Amino acid sequence: MGNALNFENAAFVFQAGSVLLYRGRLPSADEAAGLPLRDSGSFGSLEPHGCSWASVSRDAVLPDGWESCDRRAFGERFGMEAFKAMSAAWGLMDWKSQSRYCGRCGTKMEQSPTDERAMKCPKCGHMLFPVICPAMIVAVERDGKLLLAVNKMNKTGRYSVLAGFLEVGESIEDAVVREVREEVGVEVDRSSIEYLYSQYWPFPRSLMLACRAKWKSGELSPDGTEIEKAGWFAPEEVPPNIPGTVTVAGWLIRDFLKRHGIERP
Repeated sequence: MGNALNFENAAFVFQAGSVLLYRGRLPSADEAAGLPLRDSGSFGSLEPHGCSWASVSRDAVLPDGWESCDRRAFGERFGMEAFKAMSAAWGLMDWKSQSRYCGRCGTKMEQSPTDERAMKCPKCGHMLFPVICPAMIVAVERDGKLLLAVNKMNKTGRYSVLAGFLEVGESIEDAVVREVREEVGVEVDRSSIEYLYSQYWPFPRSLMLACRAKWKSGELSPDGTEIEKAGWFAPEEVPPNIPGTVTVAGWLIRDFLKRHGIERP
């Protein structure tokens, strides 16, 4: 799937939504220090130990030897462990950039002296921690077929499984039932919902909760707002252009195929 990366003293440097590479690999902290860094920090107790994160402005000019790599492409290029480490770095960078000022009184926030992953207001004491937004993602099955849909935001027309954020007060099961109903107009059997797997997803700060469920009633009727089209696909009918191997969506689809005797790279 990808080339192994050395995480020892590695720095994950971000420019806009991309990861910066030096000579085709992750830079060391010393190499990253030569860039016009806007902000930086360490992983602290998070793994991989010894890593750091940093960011440069969108219009910063990169010296020779540096290149930008899309975050999704980074995972496919270097593999799951590298993608997980990059996701942690992005989460830390994103949290710091979103926590500069107190939401209560507007005072500039400071690093908490007692918690490495908390920002504290020196005036009113308000604390801000990294924000993680839970979202369900579900493989709905009906008579040996898998529900796949095309999101209107996807410019490639790629089919995938359904996903959506949990609302306040909802359980995972509540969100699965509601999202499937809202997006494609069918009901799932609530008692069939099975939690399978989770993945931190840095687009921008989600925790994807992967589930499997069975169709209960209704016929597909895409909402036209989020979902452009949807269909039931037998294993041999699943389109070739499915989500990548580092995505939980890709994992769910490949799991369905594997259970039906089909291996998909």
